[in-house]
Amino acid sequence: MNILVIYPYIPFPIDRGTYQRTFHLLRELARDHTIDLIALSENGERMEQRHVFEEFCRDVRFVPFQHPEWPKLIPNRLFSRTPSSIHHWKLPHIADAIRDQLKRNSYDLVHVCDIVLAQYFLDEHKDIPLSIDRSRVDLQFQTQQAAFNARTLKDKLLAGESLVKMRRFEKRVAKRSQLQVLCGPDDEVFVRQHISKTAPLKVVANGVDLDYFRAEIDPEPRSAKPTVLFCGAMDYTPNVDALRWFFSEIHEQLTQRIPELRVMIVGKSPIPEVQAYAKLQGVTVTGSVPDVRPYYRRAWLQMVPLRIGGGTRLKIVESLAIGTPVVSTTIGAQGLDLTHGANILLADTAKAFADEIVRALQNSPLRQHLRENGIRVAKARFGWRSIGAGLSAEYRRFEPQQRKQVRLMNVPFDVVTMPQTMERIGSMITSRRPHYLATANVDFLVQARHDTELRRILDAAHLVVCDGTPLVWLSKLLRRALPERVAGSDLVPQLLARAEREGWRVFFLGGEPQSLSKAIANVEAKHPRIEIAGAYSPPFAPLDRMDHETIRERVREAKPDLLLVSFGCPKQEKWIARNYEALGVPVSIGVGATIDFLAGTVKRAPRWMQVLGMEWLFRLAQEPRRLLKRYTTDLVVFGIGSLREIARSLITSQTPQRA
Repeated sequence: MNILVIYPYIPFPIDRGTYQRTFHLLRELARDHTIDLIALSENGERMEQRHVFEEFCRDVRFVPFQHPEWPKLIPNRLFSRTPSSIHHWKLPHIADAIRDQLKRNSYDLVHVCDIVLAQYFLDEHKDIPLSIDRSRVDLQFQTQQAAFNARTLKDKLLAGESLVKMRRFEKRVAKRSQLQVLCGPDDEVFVRQHISKTAPLKVVANGVDLDYFRAEIDPEPRSAKPTVLFCGAMDYTPNVDALRWFFSEIHEQLTQRIPELRVMIVGKSPIPEVQAYAKLQGVTVTGSVPDVRPYYRRAWLQMVPLRIGGGTRLKIVESLAIGTPVVSTTIGAQGLDLTHGANILLADTAKAFADEIVRALQNSPLRQHLRENGIRVAKARFGWRSIGAGLSAEYRRFEPQQRKQVRLMNVPFDVVTMPQTMERIGSMITSRRPHYLATANVDFLVQARHDTELRRILDAAHLVVCDGTPLVWLSKLLRRALPERVAGSDLVPQLLARAEREGWRVFFLGGEPQSLSKAIANVEAKHPRIEIAGAYSPPFAPLDRMDHETIRERVREAKPDLLLVSFGCPKQEKWIARNYEALGVPVSIGVGATIDFLAGTVKRAPRWMQVLGMEWLFRLAQEPRRLLKRYTTDLVVFGIGSLREIARSLITSQTPQRA
């Protein structure tokens, strides 16, 4: 695959925790895919590191930039819909660099780091799948910051204003992205609860360079006096807050019980508050160090007193790999699936945290036990090679192979004719692996604008065909031409004819019982050698109240090659997406009213009306009470959406391109 990766910084040298993640994931992705890199260089720094990335990237482009001044509250910030922390990264020359790169090369996927860069793909470049690697979930991070730091009324009002805008922006990004890559299950829970219940997510835990952070067989002697390490960027709010809690509520307890205690604070850019801790007896603040490993090896243990969660936990996996035991809060170790007493010590109150540190410092066998188990779990689960391979495999579902798609109103359509669709389906059945298809019409686009589960289903579908003449017209106006309409009501009869020739077993699911029986009788009369594996019309019920297990059992027992589901959109698409893998059927398709057409209970429009895109009018005349509201809504929403798409296309085409 060709993947464009865009970073808001140059992640080398690796002197921040986030750089560990982004650098190593980039290098691992490059093992399996062709990678082009755009990285932003603040104030032109790190531009000399190009050669590092040219070793594994095809094209490397560093874009110098300077952060603009933060907007004043009135009028800029207050009347902007975009959070100031996001708008701060919106610069015209960055947008130009992205446009130029996309003009020069074709990409199967764009991978950006954090949502500050996702904003460049919300109104432009919507035909390219977008994956966002989240080093932290911004809404979660700002919520926690507000809880700890917003003390005055002014601070609370500003935090509230920012959170309202960030929530709206996060939801917008969730609708646009085809995948969000998160650091831990807690991030996933937060996104599901507060941003989107259906956005496509994948948890990719942070890893460690097992060669660099290698545990010595005969480790160097630890410091003579009991020493506790805290490692991380010292201008990062969660780390600063962790130290604030430690020194205000825990440190004195420890020094009373272990007078010889030494505390090492290791990490770049310590703010004045952190530097002040060096005045305390036994406390050392190093600032940036060329190599953190000697500090890990000298420390008796590392403490992670984090109270603000989300994002990276690299200090923990590094510590495990190198063999330094860890005492952490639960939130500090979330997402790593570590076990208290086995490979880590966990505590969440000041007293309990002090107790666990004392217990570990005074118990050498316990430290050795944690050391050995930590090394074991790091090797088994946290190597970048295996973590990167997991993300690379996830990205392969975007691999086009012979698949070309265009996006209309943010819904993907495969550029296929009817014969090509038939061949794709034939290949899927031959593979014996489960697939699902969608025959998307105007109503799909309208519903997908607000139904994020349906949009996710269409993004993940193995084939999406264009079942609407107006969509073909729109694609041509946008110069993303779809070759023809592939209507489900035309596709199914051709599939049934081929099923008879090829010996495919067909299962009909849904429709009214009488219509279903009539449809099967008509199909068998027309195709006497066809194998009808089964048919079932389950009792009508909302999707979440259906007897899914009974339906699955009937389908599995029948072992069909082709499953035709007629529950209506979007119910049938949601049912298929939730169940197709468990069913194991090679091809599942939502066919809507096609069973009624096969039964003859509903007539199709004359051919001339189909060609002119007027089939909806014929259907409306047949069922005005049921379809009037839906068609009116579709007409208005699709019309407005089409005008917006055309306007954006014109604006983009007229935007001057930089050489």
